Amino acid sequence: MSGSQAERHPQFTEVARAYDELMAGVPYRRWVDYVEKLLKQVRASPRTVLDIACGTGNVTFALADRGYEVAGVDLSAPMLAIARRKACRYRRDIPFFQGDMRCLSLPERYDLAVCLYDSLNYLLSPDDVQQAFASAYQVLHPGGHYIFDVNTIYALRENLFTQHCLDPDAPVRYDWRSSYNAETGIAEVVMDFWVREQGRVQHFTEVHHERAYTEQELLDWLARAGFETLAVYEAYSFRPPHPDSDRLYFVARRP
Repeated sequence: MSGSQAERHPQFTEVARAYDELMAGVPYRRWVDYVEKLLKQVRASPRTVLDIACGTGNVTFALADRGYEVAGVDLSAPMLAIARRKACRYRRDIPFFQGDMRCLSLPERYDLAVCLYDSLNYLLSPDDVQQAFASAYQVLHPGGHYIFDVNTIYALRENLFTQHCLDPDAPVRYDWRSSYNAETGIAEVVMDFWVREQGRVQHFTEVHHERAYTEQELLDWLARAGFETLAVYEAYSFRPPHPDSDRLYFVARRP
């Protein structure tokens, strides 16, 4: 951009059109592999799956490829628009709903709900998280499972979101600067993007906020919502959490 101030946009609006390019290296299918290992660990065999905070549908489509009957829900209309276009392009009959994970109102119930890629960290108050857990409980069949991941306090405190790719040949360049407020427990990430489209480069900025919670807080709130927690692991392993774990996975069940 030629020296002018970049326009700031709400979270997951402008970035939607560049999201899949930006996340091209993310191993979505390996995430689904891991989810299936977690399900095997707790002897669960779901048929229907709800992908909460599905974004552009990358996990949703990966689940559909494994034979699950899936649906996605997300708050961001621009992200959902891309997910729906991809469903048409891939000729997949997958419903994508717009909704807030704190107050889901959907026509069906599911055997499994997943909420991945630190989506729950975007809920910035304990009340929000508790509402999200209660809402997930309501969209599950009795006996259904709920699997989610979270960034830890360690991840936010160490500013692991501070990263960049400024390769001039990259279709999407980015520069992210993270700062952590120990009093509020909230990390602010200022995200600058340069997107190449039709021979031109557009610069925009989004400011994202995440909050991390302790393992015990999340366990307490799951129990308050009615869930039975079956396991908590350091991400992509079967190791228990430790002080330097940057991401945790929780496996819970609606009794």
